[in-house]
Amino acid sequence: MELLELAGLKNLQTLAIVGTSKNAGKTTCLNHIIAAWRDAGIARPLALTSIGRDGEDEDVVSGRAKPRIYVYAGTLLATAENAMQRSDVLLDVLALSGVRTAFGEIVICRAISDGYIELAGPSSASDLTQIDQLLRQIAPDCLYIIDGALSRRSQAGGGITQNIILVTSGETSAIPSELAEHVAHTLELLSLPELNPQQRDMLNDAISQSPDARVISLASKNGQTQIQKLKLPTLLGHSFEIAALISEGIQHLFLRGAITDEVINELLKDKHFRYLTLSVEDGTRLFINSRTLKRLKSRKINCAVLQPLQVNLICFNPSRSDGAPVDSVAMQTALRQVTNIPVLDLGTALV
Repeated sequence: MELLELAGLKNLQTLAIVGTSKNAGKTTCLNHIIAAWRDAGIARPLALTSIGRDGEDEDVVSGRAKPRIYVYAGTLLATAENAMQRSDVLLDVLALSGVRTAFGEIVICRAISDGYIELAGPSSASDLTQIDQLLRQIAPDCLYIIDGALSRRSQAGGGITQNIILVTSGETSAIPSELAEHVAHTLELLSLPELNPQQRDMLNDAISQSPDARVISLASKNGQTQIQKLKLPTLLGHSFEIAALISEGIQHLFLRGAITDEVINELLKDKHFRYLTLSVEDGTRLFINSRTLKRLKSRKINCAVLQPLQVNLICFNPSRSDGAPVDSVAMQTALRQVTNIPVLDLGTALV
């Protein structure tokens, strides 16, 4: 019950679970939510999917055992055909999504018994939105939960949800101060402020005119706003082309996609890349370290987002995949010193 109250889950329509590292404890967090939801007797159904594959009994990278996802009858699932066959529960197929993955087509189904399931969901934000729409045709009031996967937190935003539970553990760092520093940086990125209405409206107009543009720059010249747009397959590997849009008088640069240190460091080579607004879709799109963020601040570059996010809760997972002991009290104390967001110890995995 404490988990539901602290995260405000009873009032949400969508939720993303994001981890600070691999094996942070996202599945453990999801299992606690499922169990608490059932214990509270809430009539609204849960609707679950995953970015990529989750709920398997063995880590595909390390080979170590992982907690599986346990659901109760009535839970809605959006999972791939291959994952359905690896689940223990009886499933009632409700719809075929038309969304295809490496594990087969995503199927909308309902659990008609209790048991373990494996989730293998879509990998793009647009497909996650399509799945949300299909689920709401079946259960308009469902709580749609997206369970993240390694290095895919950007799809967990994407305009699908504004609400996030951040999960961290000693897997990220075994030193309390280092863990707190890492989490504080992650929170700063996820909690970036929304663009002011004038900037947002101008940018949305430019996006609507060129929906395929990855880069949009707004510059002031002779009292006029000049807009330049660049269409790219991805931002990665195209830093030089992006930097070519930087010129004297630039006021605003919008980047769509995953923004890495490589992209930002290339832009920082240009002397005109300063005293401007750098905007992204939402905070999940930024994959930059604290040093890069400090360099942006030193250039008086303000980072902002089109779609603000809210981290409702930080869940601390006291377990490590290698079984090494973790000082849970010290870790939580360090976390509470860097944020006012509630911190909850998940306790033991529910398996």
